[in-house]
Amino acid sequence: MPTRHNADMRAVAQIVERPVRTRRGAAEVEQAISDAVLAELAEVGFGRLTFESVAERAGTGKSPLYRRWPDTTCLVIDTLEKLGMDPAGYPRTGILRDDLIGFTHHMTKKQKGVRGNAFRSLLGEAHRYPPLLSRFKSEVLQPLFDALSELLRDAAGRGEISSERLTPVVLEVLHALIIKRALLETHVLTRKDIAEMVDEVLLPLVIA
Repeated sequence: MPTRHNADMRAVAQIVERPVRTRRGAAEVEQAISDAVLAELAEVGFGRLTFESVAERAGTGKSPLYRRWPDTTCLVIDTLEKLGMDPAGYPRTGILRDDLIGFTHHMTKKQKGVRGNAFRSLLGEAHRYPPLLSRFKSEVLQPLFDALSELLRDAAGRGEISSERLTPVVLEVLHALIIKRALLETHVLTRKDIAEMVDEVLLPLVIA
């Protein structure tokens, strides 16, 4: 027959074994929500992302989401900066070929796993949602395009290439190729892959 002492010991053991929930700060909750949005985008896409699914994955209630964002489009728009790549993080060498390879490699390193899958998912769906597409272009794609164009114009300033070759059409082709090969491929590009792209396509386009 169980004694009062044994019952008390079991109760203590249950308390010790039960995981302790710690109260998270606002910054931790915000980070959890951002991570959950990226994970949902990667797994189910923007069209099926809901406040409920994000809240469940983030381990929080729906109230923080409803208080801050009127809809899922606004929620995803505010998360887009997590997909961006800081062009300033790449240290230039001052040699065009090396910089084209290094810069592209720098971009591909940031677009792997959940982050890369979320990027590709958004790129495929954003055209159906004009506000989302606009912010995706301005916050994720345009900084990359601007950095690449600046890299090429600096090379022209050093005399490595002719500035006359940097027409809008040539720049657009370069940007499209970078997006296709570096950001949309599901496998990780090696430096050899990138070097072939630079030597066979990028440099011939800008060297007269």
